[in-house]
Amino acid sequence: MTSVNAPSAPNAPARHDVYGVGSVLVDTEALVDDAFLAARGFEKGIMTLAPAETLSAVLADLSGADLHRSAGGSVANTMAGVAQFGGRAFFAGKSGADMNAALYRESLAEAGVAFDLAVNSAEPTGVCLALVTPDGERTMLTSLGAAATIGPADVAPEHARSSAVVYVEGYLIGAPDGPDAIERVMRLAVESGARVALSLSDPALAAHFADPFRRLAREYVDILFCNEQEAEVYTGGGDVDGRLRALGQDAPVVFMTRGADGATALDADGGAVHIPGRAVPVVDTTGAGDAFAAGALYGLTHSLSPADAAKLGVFASAKVVTAFGARLKEPPRQSVAAILAGASPTD
Repeated sequence: MTSVNAPSAPNAPARHDVYGVGSVLVDTEALVDDAFLAARGFEKGIMTLAPAETLSAVLADLSGADLHRSAGGSVANTMAGVAQFGGRAFFAGKSGADMNAALYRESLAEAGVAFDLAVNSAEPTGVCLALVTPDGERTMLTSLGAAATIGPADVAPEHARSSAVVYVEGYLIGAPDGPDAIERVMRLAVESGARVALSLSDPALAAHFADPFRRLAREYVDILFCNEQEAEVYTGGGDVDGRLRALGQDAPVVFMTRGADGATALDADGGAVHIPGRAVPVVDTTGAGDAFAAGALYGLTHSLSPADAAKLGVFASAKVVTAFGARLKEPPRQSVAAILAGASPTD
């Protein structure tokens, strides 16, 4: 495991602040009520893999509803956020060869994210249907398509090796060759002296793949992202402080998001700092964790402490939930100094 403060390899200055590897997904969002979820047996707040036919059937039920369509995917959302803060972000993933893939490439370019998308022309680009209830909670149905076929060959060594941080979403661990892709990019990062960051991504994944996640964390990871629910199933329970300390046994720096309560950061010296949440009107929580990771990763790659990086993350997550969509609509108007001093996300 590299030190969380380790520089990139000598004589190889980083060309990217963050190199992210994740699922290429085009999002469709719709407002529904709790009864809509219950009638279809969907567990609220959870991401469920579903065949394309299921998504089509649900979309048919939503005929006439106000649907919001945009490029998504957890790590790609984070890379867009890093770029909006002013960082240099690179995204790698796998798409189909269809119109959704063209939309996706265009969205990354518009966000200022460099990218290298492998193509599987035999599969469609992945799609995600986010069902948003009036409390802003999102329940996701995902058909991975080409994203499920990502493998080690789809990781570009030259870009991974020229980044300060390599960031991987836990969602990839469920793909057939996803674990090999994760391990390859993490090894490339360690070899080049880059820091390795991992998101646990979803409570169900954290429970089902707890042992593989632990092995990856203990062998490679410098920076671990999770929410309270993921931390609970990963560690086996306990209070918030106990979960955080248990996670700190596996990774030097831990960021635990806590919804409206903000986030807690644990640094490599074992110091825990809680960053309170921001009071904002919540419209849609889709992408809140992704936005937090964007702010935190930007901060860490621009010489901020984990506690101050978490302040950027809390700011970004509070800002993104005030509107529909999983990405910030515009770069933060406030300076980093102003955010650290307490500037409001809604100013």
